[in-house]
This record gives sequence, structure tokens and C-alpha cells, in this order.
Amino acid sequence: MNNTPEKNSRIDKSDSAVSTTKSEKGSKMAAFLKGLKGKKKSRPVTATEEEDAPKKQKGESAASRAVTGTVVGLIKSVVYIFAVIAIGICIAIFAVIPIANDVFAFKKEEKIVELTVPELATINDISELLYENGLISYPEIFRIYASIGKDDGEFIAGDYTLSSTLSYDDLLASFKSVYTREIVSITFPEGFTTDEIIDRFLENGIGTHEGFVHAINEYNWSEDYSFWFVDELMENGYSEDRFYRLDGYLYPDTYYFYTDTTEVEAIAKLLANFESKFPETYRDVADDLGYTVDEIIIMASLVECEAGYLSEFSLVSSVFHNRLKNKAYYPYLDSDATIVYAILHATGERPENLTETTYDSPYNTYHNRGLPPGPISNPGYNAITYALYPKDTDYYYFVANNDGYSVFSETMAEHQQAIRDVLNGTAISTVLQNIYDQEDDE
Repeated sequence: MNNTPEKNSRIDKSDSAVSTTKSEKGSKMAAFLKGLKGKKKSRPVTATEEEDAPKKQKGESAASRAVTGTVVGLIKSVVYIFAVIAIGICIAIFAVIPIANDVFAFKKEEKIVELTVPELATINDISELLYENGLISYPEIFRIYASIGKDDGEFIAGDYTLSSTLSYDDLLASFKSVYTREIVSITFPEGFTTDEIIDRFLENGIGTHEGFVHAINEYNWSEDYSFWFVDELMENGYSEDRFYRLDGYLYPDTYYFYTDTTEVEAIAKLLANFESKFPETYRDVADDLGYTVDEIIIMASLVECEAGYLSEFSLVSSVFHNRLKNKAYYPYLDSDATIVYAILHATGERPENLTETTYDSPYNTYHNRGLPPGPISNPGYNAITYALYPKDTDYYYFVANNDGYSVFSETMAEHQQAIRDVLNGTAISTVLQNIYDQEDDE
């Protein structure tokens, strides 16, 4: 090997001489350059950076904890808000709404109470007296309400007749002067016609005939009230031959009225009762049967008037349903009650015995096909229910028997024989015959 010249043997003044051949230097240089191409150039870590590394890690951890804390805080806030809302809803349902109903009498079951206010009665005495008689539910609230309204002064002693539908203001005002507003109890039996209902109102000193006719036929009930069946009737339309628009919907029951009640207020109470007695499921059943609610009420009015006893309601209903389903063979309902209704409305008198069926009226179902123009009475709950749920029979005829029940028949020949049996007194009513048959089977 050749030695390198002396002048090239020193790399640094402080280093000792190292001898290498030119070929060795070339090989090392090539390897060095190759290493530079294959690896990233690394830089030695300074002492300052070594000291800063833990600080950087600590800073990153602190920032992470800060973000996590913020998220947790937001979640807690959302949970808190929902909890407050839930509590507020519970308070409204279980406290605010019942109290508001008690204060303003929005929806309270009606009852009439007679009570006596003693001499020198205080607001405490009045509140407890009202509470004990079921006229209010929150005597403490009543006292606070009176105090806020500065109406906790003197109350006139005496006997009072009050309704549970009075608000706190009405109750307080009642004891400021002698309460003279008269309350009457009126009962409307099942099957009463609208004319008979109007007459009973007038007999008890409520309203005028003209006022009731206007409320029933002309008043716009969608303005101040919301009765779905009235809206449906107006939307679907009704026959111009109908005597009264609201025939069938004036629900028969016992009611309490103030004698100064207006005609609209009085009719509204009957309509509200009908609405409570005709649930959503009944509307669905009517639709499944292929009838409107009004058509069901018309049928119910026929059942109410034709059936002598409750046990016959389902049988009478079956006859009308069967005829309506087989109009090709039975186009007419042949109901005597429809003629009676027409005569009663025209003359004011109910015929005791119908001797002929030729009376000229759109309600005459012997001469006019299908259902009459409107209900012929205001049916009760049972008649409405059986109009929706008729018994499954093959009956198409019935005739009233001498015992008040009826004889039902499947064919015209059977019906004619039943009429002869009724006339000679040998007919056996179908309901009674069914009872006899069951006893024989036992």
C-alpha cells in the first residue's frame, strides 16, 4: 500500500495522525453518501429540549383535562335542564292544572249544594264551608285568592243554593248579596223528540221557543264551541226535509240549569253530554259498518221508538240493518214510528194507534226508501249501542204484541201469520219464546 503524503496526514492540529489509503477514503465516502440517501438526517437533542419535553407533555395533559372537563360540564348542564323541565311538567300536571281547574271551574263535575252561612263568617269559615260541601278542593288557595283580590271582607249570612261549576269569583260574589239565582232540575227521557225537549225547557222557565229553534237550526256552533259531530254533520250535509238540524244529538238525561240560562248554553250542555257518551271507538265501528255517525243516530232513534223493552233493542236493530243491507228486496224500512213522528211534529199530538200508513211526509218509510231524513227522537245510550252492535239474525219483520213485546219473523208469510196471532191473542213474543226454548233445553 502507498502511504499518503505527510501534508495530508493531519486532520486537525489536536488530533493524532491517521494514515489511510486513497481507496479506503473513497470507500468510506461512498458508504457515507449512500447512508445519507437512505436515512433522514437526525439532529442531536440539546439539553434545553430535554428539559422542555416533560413540560410539553404536562401541558398537553392539562389541555386534555380542560377539554374533558368542559364536555362533562356541558353534559351536566343539559341533564340539569331536562330535569328542571321534567319537574316543571310534573308540577303542572299534579299541581298547577288541578288548582287552576278549581279556581276557574274549567272542568268540574256538576252538583247542586245547599248550605248555610253563619253570622259574622270570616274568609276562613267560608273556605272551610265550601271545602266540606265539595264546592272547592283547595281552601288555602281559596283564602289566598280572596286576599289577593281584596275580597275577604264581610259575608252575608243566610241559606244559599250553589253549583260546583262556579269559579272562585262566582262563589265569593254569591255571599256578598242574597243569592237569588234559581236552579232547576230537568229530566229528558230517552226517545224524547226535539219538540218535547223544547217544551220541557219552556215549562221550567228557560228560554223561548224561537230562541231554541234558532240555537238548534241556525246557530254557528263552531264559533264558541267545538263539537266534532256537529262539524261532521255540517261538512257531510243533511236533507232539507230534516225537521231539526240537531235532532238525535240532544242527549236525554237529568240536568241542572239556572233559570236565566240562554238557549245556546242549554243546548250546549246536552250536546256536551252526547259527546261524552259517544266515544272514538263508536265512530270507528260506524265507519266499519259503512255508515256515518248521523246514519247510526237515525237508526238508534228508530230502535228507541220501536222497541218496547231493552231486551228487544238488538233484535229491532237487526231488522233495520238486514233491510238496509238487502235494499233490492227490502227497499222500505216500514217503520210505524217514522209516521208517528211526522204527525206529532205537524200536529203536536202523538197518535195512540196508527190506523193507516199513507200519511204524506218525507219521514214516511212505507213510501220513501231507506232511512228517514233525520232522527225521529233523541236516543239514549242503549239504543245507540245496539244500533252499532245489532244481533245477528235473519229477521226482516216484526209486529208489536199485546204484552208490549214484539213477534219477529224472517219471511212475509211468517209475518202475516204473526199479525193474525196478535189479533186473536195467541201470539207469543219472540223474546219470551226464546226464554221458553232455553228452559226446555235445560
